[in-house]
Amino acid sequence: MRPLFFVLALLAVPGCGHAAGPSRSTPPRAASEDMRTLLAELIAVDTSNPPGNEAAAAQVAARWLREAGIESELAEPAPGRAHLIARLKGSGRARPVLVLAHLDTVPAKKEEWASDPWTLTERDGFLYGRGVQDNKGMAAASVLALRRLSRDGMKLSRDVVLVLSADEEVGAGHGIDWLLEHHPELREAELALNEGGLTELTADRSRVRFVNLQAAERVSRNVVLKATGPGGHSSVPPAAPNPMVRLAAAVARVGSLTFPTRLLPVTRLNVQGRVKVTDGELGEALKRLAASPDNPPQEAVDSIARLEPALAAVLHTTCVPTVFNAGSRPNVIPATAEATINCRLLPDEDIQAFRARLVAAVGDSDIQVELNMTPPDSPASPVGDNAMFRAATAAAAKVWPGAPVFPRMSTGTTESTVLRRAGIHAYGIDLFALTPDDARTAHAPNERIPVASLQPGAEFVHLLLSELAK
Repeated sequence: MRPLFFVLALLAVPGCGHAAGPSRSTPPRAASEDMRTLLAELIAVDTSNPPGNEAAAAQVAARWLREAGIESELAEPAPGRAHLIARLKGSGRARPVLVLAHLDTVPAKKEEWASDPWTLTERDGFLYGRGVQDNKGMAAASVLALRRLSRDGMKLSRDVVLVLSADEEVGAGHGIDWLLEHHPELREAELALNEGGLTELTADRSRVRFVNLQAAERVSRNVVLKATGPGGHSSVPPAAPNPMVRLAAAVARVGSLTFPTRLLPVTRLNVQGRVKVTDGELGEALKRLAASPDNPPQEAVDSIARLEPALAAVLHTTCVPTVFNAGSRPNVIPATAEATINCRLLPDEDIQAFRARLVAAVGDSDIQVELNMTPPDSPASPVGDNAMFRAATAAAAKVWPGAPVFPRMSTGTTESTVLRRAGIHAYGIDLFALTPDDARTAHAPNERIPVASLQPGAEFVHLLLSELAK
């Protein structure tokens, strides 16, 4: 093992109470400065996808690892695109654990931001920058966690493998699928730690309400509806409705389509966990849902949808119209019209029954309904008493004492879907304690995290990996 050269104070475990602010034992200044400095360097590299440019950010991370004596390699699916892989060797008593973060971000328009999106900026108690939440904060914390594990001289029961990935936001063939194909040794991992969880602050930012590990996610499927007709001059309307009119009516019908509420094991545990920390009207609705999970009361589901749409979304399959393409000129009746419906399927959705419901809602045999008919393949990770939940509970107790830990199904899609298909039990965290308002800035202008959440989040990642590999 490499010699210990961090100051002894760095080994102090932070206890942040329920609050996201300063801990009972304030983390060493060097550690907090490292987190902020590395995060600033990563954000300064514009990795908007497209085009990506993850290789430049991977080089930053590689330098920080190299300074701690940790070698890494870059796997490059295309020029400028790169995944970083680094490994701390363990005894092999247990299979490896992966810790992932993606280096690409969604684009940002400077004119929509109050500060430069690619400069980490502190203002009014927040840190702003593109990727500070999604997902360069996780990348910075993971790099620093590997450095601490190496410098602490901890004897590891398993390899800890860091993957800073490319092309997560777009999925244009350079992402995690490519990496697993070209580096099949990564499939040996038993567990993976990724994004997709939720660490929720109360609105007044006084305490952490709960810590959620993402253990499942819905499957995204785009449904394309196509209508055709003869077209013609707008001065001579056809006797039958033109393709645009027919398609618009079909889209409206699909847009109002609802699928049955079904609580899978992960969402049952999530509802049960939320009942204990939620009061008011939402709390009462959750109680009614928890009391009858096999026959969910519609009025409770409706209340949850109104009060917390993100929670309601994972209780059933959803379909939302997102794109409409038709027509070229004001005086031309279009010969074709096309619409895209983005659907999010529960992991166990019957794809044939799903398509049948869509076709029935379209209600027009002349409109084509096109979608990928491959059955959903996104198995949930185990949510019982296992190594990941024990480690997360132990780590959270030190960083946010008293905050309960329980699973969730995420509304969005992460790389964990691919990992689960490869047989790896993947779990998502949100290392930063955020209010719902904070969380909504992830893909928006002025993406932010509270300054007070920065170092506790880094400590959580380090402690969680320490627990998993001890």
